[in-house]
Amino acid sequence: MRLEPQRREVRFSGHESFVCRYGWLPKLHSAIVQNPLLLKDEAQATIALGIGRNMVKSVQFWAEAFGVVESRDNGGLQSGLLGRLLLAKDGWDPYLEQPESLWLLHWWISTHADIAVWSLVFGSADFSRFDRKGLVASLRALADTVGKKQLAASTLEQHASLFLHSYTREESATDDTSWCPLQDLGLFEEISADDGKTVYLVGRNVPLGLSSRIFLFSLVDYLARRCVTSCGLADLAHGAFSPGVVFRLDEFQLRGMLENVELEFSGAVRFVDTADTQQVILKPALLPDWLECLLAAEEESNV
Repeated sequence: MRLEPQRREVRFSGHESFVCRYGWLPKLHSAIVQNPLLLKDEAQATIALGIGRNMVKSVQFWAEAFGVVESRDNGGLQSGLLGRLLLAKDGWDPYLEQPESLWLLHWWISTHADIAVWSLVFGSADFSRFDRKGLVASLRALADTVGKKQLAASTLEQHASLFLHSYTREESATDDTSWCPLQDLGLFEEISADDGKTVYLVGRNVPLGLSSRIFLFSLVDYLARRCVTSCGLADLAHGAFSPGVVFRLDEFQLRGMLENVELEFSGAVRFVDTADTQQVILKPALLPDWLECLLAAEEESNV
C-alpha cells in the first residue's frame, strides 16, 4: 500500500505583492545567521537587507517557503534545511549561482510549502496547459474545497499572478524588480492561442541543470514522506508530488536520471528494469551523508 503524506492547510496569501527576487534568499540567510531576531525590527531589517519596509514580510514568506530559513523555538529565525545545504559557508552554492540549486528550490516550494497554486500546478501533471483565467478558476474551486469560500477574487488573482511571474519574465522588464530565480529554469512557455489569449505550457523543455544529486534528493524526499523505500517507475512519473510531476519528466527522462544516479551514487539506488517490473529501490544505509538532515526532518514530521 502506498502511503500519502499528510499535508497541511494550503495557503493562498502571505507573499504580499512581491515575487521572490534574486538576492533575497542568500542575503536573508546570511543576515539571520548573524542576528536571528533581525526581522523583529523592520527598520533594522530594511537597512540590513536593502529593501523597503513593505517587503519585509514578503522576504520572510519566500525564505520560509523555499526552506532557506525556519522559525526558532525561542523566537526569531534560523537556517532551514535548504539554507544549511545550499547557503551555509560550506554549502553547495552560497550565492545561488548554479542551475541545480534552482531546481532544488523549485522542488521544495512545490512539495513542502503548501502554497495553493504550487500544490495545484505541481501536485499533478494535469496543469500542463492553461491560461490565467483557467488557473484562477481552479484556485477558486480549490478554495471552495478546503473551506475558504470567503476568499476575495482579488486575492486569487494576485496569487495566480505572482505564481506566473515567478516562472515567466515580461519582455518589457528592464530591471531586477521582477526577476525571480525560478524564471531561469525555463519550465514555462508562453504562446498565443487562436483567440488571442496567452496560454502557458509547463515542462515542454529539457530540464537543463537538473543534476543527479538534486534528483536523488527529490527521490529520497518523495519516498521518505511516504515511509517507503521503493516504488514503481509509473508512480515516480505520475504520482502526486512525485519527481516526475514536479520536474515534468517523462518516463524516458526518468530512466536516464535513474541510470545517472545509479552510476554516481553506487549502491544507494537500484533501478530494476525488466519486462515484468520497473521498480526503484532505495538503500538508506548507503545514501550520502548530506541526506541525513533530510531523513531526520522527514522522520520527525512523520511521527
